[in-house]
Amino acid sequence: MPARIVATNMRRFAVVLWIVAAALVVIGFVTNGPGAALLVPVPSLFTAWFAWVVLWRPRIEITEDALVVVDVRRTTRFAWRRVREVRTKYGLEVVTDQGEQRVWIAPRPDARLAVLQPGGPVPVGVTAAADEIRASVPAPVVYDGAPPATVTAAPIVHRVHGWSITALVVLGIAASLAGARL
Repeated sequence: MPARIVATNMRRFAVVLWIVAAALVVIGFVTNGPGAALLVPVPSLFTAWFAWVVLWRPRIEITEDALVVVDVRRTTRFAWRRVREVRTKYGLEVVTDQGEQRVWIAPRPDARLAVLQPGGPVPVGVTAAADEIRASVPAPVVYDGAPPATVTAAPIVHRVHGWSITALVVLGIAASLAGARL
């Protein structure tokens, strides 16, 4: 049952950006010499960090007890009992009793995704990825009598990626300043 859904094109673009970042360091040292050793790597660090935060890290994890959506801004862990529906009209959207959340890796219905399973990655479309998630969504519980005496919490936990967004902004400013100095 555990599976991970990722955006294949975003990950390919991240790899391309990492190659470009490495090439920029080499080009920077060749053109500016060792005197610019503190300035040359900064734009590449920003590019590499951007590729990881925005393109590589976002994913959906299907676990036994929860649906975990890792986006650029935050990681959200939905207990399965809170997930009501998974929609695909405008992209991939997870609908809970607290509203809906669009998923970063599939902002449109024709996004190319892959399900990473122990046997290897399986290319899928947004609809197939939604079906993979829907297979784990439990059926709504119908009570015929009085409500249960005890209720177990089914949390939706948001963990903000504040440190990574802050690093992205700081590296972006530093990269701009370093680029201006070069």
